[in-house]
Formats: sequence, C-alpha cells, structure tokens
Amino acid sequence: MTEKLFTYEEFQSLIDSSYDGIHITDDKGVTRFYNRACEEIEGISKEDIIGRSVQEFVDSGIYPESITLEAIRQKKRVNMFQHINGKLVMASATPFYEGARMKGIIVNSRDITSLNTLQSDLEDAKRISRNYHMELEQMKYREIDSDLIARDPEMEKVIRMVMRVAPVKSSVLIQGEPGVGKSVIAHLLHSYSPVKDMPFMKLDCGAITEGLLEAELFGHEPSAFIGSGETVRKGVLELADGGTLFLDEIDALSISLQSKLLTVIQEGQFTRIGGGEKIPVDVRIIAATNKNLENLVKESGFREELYYRLSVIPINIPPLRKRRDDIYPLVMQNLKKVNGKYAMDTRIDPKAMDCLIGYHWPGNVRELENIVERLVVTTSDSVIDYEHIPFEIKNAQIESLSFMSVDDSYSLNDIMAHFEKQVLLNVMEVDEDVNSMAKKLKVDPTTIRRKFHKHGIKLK
Repeated sequence: MTEKLFTYEEFQSLIDSSYDGIHITDDKGVTRFYNRACEEIEGISKEDIIGRSVQEFVDSGIYPESITLEAIRQKKRVNMFQHINGKLVMASATPFYEGARMKGIIVNSRDITSLNTLQSDLEDAKRISRNYHMELEQMKYREIDSDLIARDPEMEKVIRMVMRVAPVKSSVLIQGEPGVGKSVIAHLLHSYSPVKDMPFMKLDCGAITEGLLEAELFGHEPSAFIGSGETVRKGVLELADGGTLFLDEIDALSISLQSKLLTVIQEGQFTRIGGGEKIPVDVRIIAATNKNLENLVKESGFREELYYRLSVIPINIPPLRKRRDDIYPLVMQNLKKVNGKYAMDTRIDPKAMDCLIGYHWPGNVRELENIVERLVVTTSDSVIDYEHIPFEIKNAQIESLSFMSVDDSYSLNDIMAHFEKQVLLNVMEVDEDVNSMAKKLKVDPTTIRRKFHKHGIKLK
C-alpha cells in the first residue's frame, strides 16, 4: 500500500503557499478550490467564491471575461491576459479529465503588473531616446538650404547622372510623375554647367494656349499683333541665348510647334513671329514631361525626330513612393521652411512621422510640401501628433500596403503586423472602449486586449 505524502490539510496549506494563483472548478464552472494567491490577485475571498459559478462573476462585471468558461467551451488549454482588480494578470486554464469525461478546470494565474510596468518604462525610455534622435536630426536639417533631397539610393543614382552630364551641352529629357521635382533637376543641371552664370529660362508649355505659346517661345515683331505697339518682343528662346532653356510639359506642344522647335535644334537659328530675319541662338535645351513620349510617338502625337533630339540624355525621376528614404528629410526640410515662413517652431512626433513615411504620396513632393504646410498652420500645439495627420493619409495606409513592396524585403509577417497595428490605431481613434472596438472588428474583447499588448499600444 502506497503511503500518502500529505494529508488534505497539508496539501491545501502547500497550495496556499504558492506564489501563483490556483483556481479549480468543476466541469460546469463552479469553484471547488481557490488559494490565497488568488484572493490577493483578484480581490475575492474564498468564502465569496467557493461553491459559486464563475459565470456569476462575469455577469456582475467582476470578471471582464472568464478563462475558465473559455476552456470549458474549447475543451483545451487556453492562455489569456486579463485585467482584474486593477491588475494585469497572465492566466492559463487547463481541463483535466477522468477517462473521457472532463472533470474540471484548473487555472494558474500570475500578477504581472510590475513586469508590464517595467516593459512600459522600457518602451518610454526607447521613445525618449528616439525623440532625442529625432531632435538631433531636426537640428541637422536646419542647416539645409538646398531644394534638393537625395538620401534614397534611387535618387542618388539620378543625382550622379546629373553631375555627370551637367558639364556637356547635350539635350536632356527629364521624365517623371507630376510633382517629383523635374524643375529642381533642371535647375541643378544648369547650376553645375559651364554656363551657370548665363540665363536660365523656363517655359511651361502646358500652361498657355498654342498662339501665346508660340509668341512666348519665339517672340514677335511689332507688326505681328494688332495693338502690340512698336516694340520687339523677345521670346524665351532668344532670352536664353548662351544659357539654358527649360521646356516643361513638352508634350503639350502642337505638332506645328514641335516642327519649328526641331528646326531650331537642327539649324541653331529661328525667326520671330511676323519677322523674316534669321536669328542665331546658342542654347542648351532641357525638356520635361510626365507623359510617355515613346507612346506618343507611336500614336503620332509627338514627332519622332524631335523626341530623339531631346532625349540624347534621358533622366527618369522615380516617384516618392519608390524613394522612401527621402521622405523623412523632405518632411524635415519643408518643416524648417514653413516654420521660417510663419515664424513658428513646430516639431513632429515620431508616430506622426511614421505615418507620413508609410503614405504612398500620389502627388509626390508637391503633395508632401502642401501637407507639411497644412499641418504646421492648422496644428494649435507645438508638436504635430498622429492625431493631427489628415484622415485620408491614415486611411490610405489601411486601404493599401503597396509601399511594402517585394523590393523592400518585407516579409508577409511584417506586412500583416503593420496592417494589424494600423487597424487597431484607427479603430481606437473612433472609440476607446474595448467592447465597442471588439464589436466593430467582430472579435471578442480578449482578442482586442491581446493584440494591443502584442503591438505595445496602451489602451487609454
């Protein structure tokens, strides 16, 4: 006969001395054993809970949810973080069986409030460190005066090409989406050329009608227009003589004007409107477009000979969504400009910056400049927080994860984790109540708490 190691009273005393809470129920959830640690953790006395169903405590709101009932429902071990009696509790509920029949549930629980506080302190320390880093970055970018930012490897390639071709007189065709900075690149080409001290003239071909465009480009004699007076009007082509002529939106030129421009490039001379004299001109032409000129050539919308003359050196500027490393310094540069413009000292919170970096910027640099100015002038505080970011930017991150491309080497887990965190942040902005958030996302409140804990988001 096997000798018993402990009497029942000794066993109960031993379990009572355990640091972890031990709560045992039958298969219906009625409490049969409840040790001293459970009393301290949950704030419920043995007398009040022994013989009663845990469902009563859920219904009365003492338990926000019951891990015991969940283990009974699932018939397997369940782990959960719970907020009970003002504490963060880590609990594990395990069914035990007699043969094939579930006999009850044993729950082990531990108060991890102090551990969670330590984690929060560590997170706060990391956030403070990051803020200091951002402050240092802000100080560094206060010294930037140039309109050009090229921190991303893709943009660095563009700048290297610009530096290589700036000294030569060959025509350059700059291509890129609206707002990527084609004008900045054109100015850079001129600034590093041998004729940097000569005129730089720009003509936006898409901004004016064809009749006025021809006069702006070639100029006109006094007799060319009724009421024009007796003064010769020089066009930008003549004004740029010896320097650089930048033709933006070159695709807007009519076929007729394309032919005249081609003649200028081939012969190095032109005639003013209403005049007969051939005027020699020595000018480097830089053209820019946001259209695919090769396709326009195929569709007979652009002269093939002019296309080849202009694209001796093609430069393609990638959109901002493909040069993500440029977003941070661009935001900082424009923040500096707007602060100077309005005599302000507005800064940006790291979380808000992350949101801007994650946005796909369909309007490219121009859109970024507008957004930064809007944030500075509409934010009443001295710091731009996540809450100040326009809804369309935060919502775009939910609707599209295109910025996490395969080329960026993000794993599927990275992408899903980022998406999940953004969903939680956006839902919390609308309603901070856990039950309401759970209802909106069609999950139970326990899942909401677990997800918030996983992503390090503090419930308010």
